[in-house]
Amino acid sequence: MVMAPPHPLWILELYSGIGGMHTAARESGLPFEIVGTYELNPTALEVYRHNFPGTNKPRNIMGLTVEELTNLNPSVIMMSPPCQPFTRQGLKRDVEDARTSSFLHLLGLLEEVLRPPDMILLENVAGFETSLARDRLVSLLKTRNYVWQEFLLSPTQLGVPNSRLRYYMLAKQKPATFCFTLSDKVQEEFPLCLCVKVEDSVTSKTGSCHRCTRPLLNSLHTLLHKFHSDRHPGSLHAVTSYTQVLPSLSHYLSLTDNLEPYLLKDKILNKYHMLLDIVDRESQRSCCFTKGYAHYVEGTGSVIQHNTTVNMAETYSKVQLLAADDSHRLELLRELQLRYFTPEEVTKLMCFPDWYDLPQSITNKQKYKVLGNSVNVLVVTSLLLMLAEN
Repeated sequence: MVMAPPHPLWILELYSGIGGMHTAARESGLPFEIVGTYELNPTALEVYRHNFPGTNKPRNIMGLTVEELTNLNPSVIMMSPPCQPFTRQGLKRDVEDARTSSFLHLLGLLEEVLRPPDMILLENVAGFETSLARDRLVSLLKTRNYVWQEFLLSPTQLGVPNSRLRYYMLAKQKPATFCFTLSDKVQEEFPLCLCVKVEDSVTSKTGSCHRCTRPLLNSLHTLLHKFHSDRHPGSLHAVTSYTQVLPSLSHYLSLTDNLEPYLLKDKILNKYHMLLDIVDRESQRSCCFTKGYAHYVEGTGSVIQHNTTVNMAETYSKVQLLAADDSHRLELLRELQLRYFTPEEVTKLMCFPDWYDLPQSITNKQKYKVLGNSVNVLVVTSLLLMLAEN
């Protein structure tokens, strides 16, 4: 079990979005209190308040002052700053992008505040690790006497059939240490044991798992075992590692009827069928869902072949032989019943728990957009447990 902190974690949740960080804190089982949240997007705020009633009024980080930060006195800052300045689509303008201003403002506050937070957990897109914004963050951490570790991690490493490679940083103020060995390099795997069976995880005198030789953190192990037992019960007996065999998407899918709202339109099928990433219920993978899912086609997430009685490879072979204006081509593609994942299915693949809910007051387009900007809850929960361990 995690060594409980002397008092609840006082968490300042910045760029709080739909509450992915708050959800991760709740799922961790650690005692915590959210001392402040900062978010401006009205849809995200509506989703947040739906799941955490009475919380999260609109607040702009640019209005945060040293005095206010001192009064909040967070022991942990959890944040996922805007990623667009560090993505190809966002032109990679880095610190020159106006959307980085609030993050740079925060770094300035952390330089000045008398007592900076004990811990920091930051999430962003892959690419942040080579940015000037990251360099300024590291410079601050050195000045304020932190130790830290950087990661590039995906939910697939925790047994979730969805790719979502993201940058993460964990930081602690000295003399605190981590429960794993630190490296100057960005780590591309979890440094702790991810073996499955609770009853088989026998530790040696060094506190390492006999099976994988990595340090064993019981709270992390319990979290992952419960997650997978709940999501796909009975499927753990045949594997020894979460990454050995990923479960099928069938454990995350729920739509069985009323396909019409989610079926790809004819114009999409006709024009973009060769660009689609297609999976089915038995697939053990899916692509990262972005905020443009179901609005743009390329690189925004996978689609599902709902009718698996039709052979997709044979269908595509036949389609390729037909002219673009041949009506039979569209008929063949329709038979596959290609559909989008529902927002609720995306929510599950991003590992939000069953108690978390998307309000019906917002549209599917809005749901996809805020989900695409959110975090994978299981990854963040796992990292929070690692961060809080003494």
